[in-house]
Amino acid sequence: MGLLDWFFIGLLSFAILCFLLLLFCLFYFFSIKKELKKKQWRKRPKNKRKRKKWLYARKSLEKRQKRYGFHFLLLLIVMFISAGSAFYARYYQLTNLTSEDAKVVVQGYLLTEDLEGKMVTIKEGGSVEKVYPQFQEVSSLLVSYGNRPVSGGLSSEGAKLLTRYYVSMKNVGLNLSTLSQEQLTKQETIDGYLKDIKKINERQKAVFKYFKVNESALKQKN
Repeated sequence: MGLLDWFFIGLLSFAILCFLLLLFCLFYFFSIKKELKKKQWRKRPKNKRKRKKWLYARKSLEKRQKRYGFHFLLLLIVMFISAGSAFYARYYQLTNLTSEDAKVVVQGYLLTEDLEGKMVTIKEGGSVEKVYPQFQEVSSLLVSYGNRPVSGGLSSEGAKLLTRYYVSMKNVGLNLSTLSQEQLTKQETIDGYLKDIKKINERQKAVFKYFKVNESALKQKN
């Protein structure tokens, strides 16, 4: 369980505790209110000594009623803050990448950008021998990132988008690892990989849009 999971459970449990205490205060508040409506508390005793005791007892009940009323309002505010914070933490967890997933998304973006650049260079007549050794490292990294399981705390839609993105990276990485230097000299091979990279980019953009990733900032890193 991640930090946000514990944060959500802790705050929600505290909100539930506040709710139970709130009910306790509410019960005693209305119990005292009901008590003060009784006949014995409406009419003051005529005897001076009894009246003094009566006033003291009545004021004591009124103070207790105010105290329970104050505690009720305080607990109500704390309960809403705790519950709101708990559900915000859950919402944040559902709609934001974990640090590990964010790292994979960033590295995947940089790798595919680099791979696409190398493929375009070869297509335009660049040296295959010069870039081919780098493909083995790129393929290994793509497979490694593609094999990583998606974090369990994400929403079903977010997890689905991220899984599709990871699978597309893995597939390109596996195909790239079996690619020979001779195959890279063929135009149809390059076009096929550029098409696969385009598919990765489409899934990548869907991930960026859902998780609000700043692509401009990533371009500056590249």
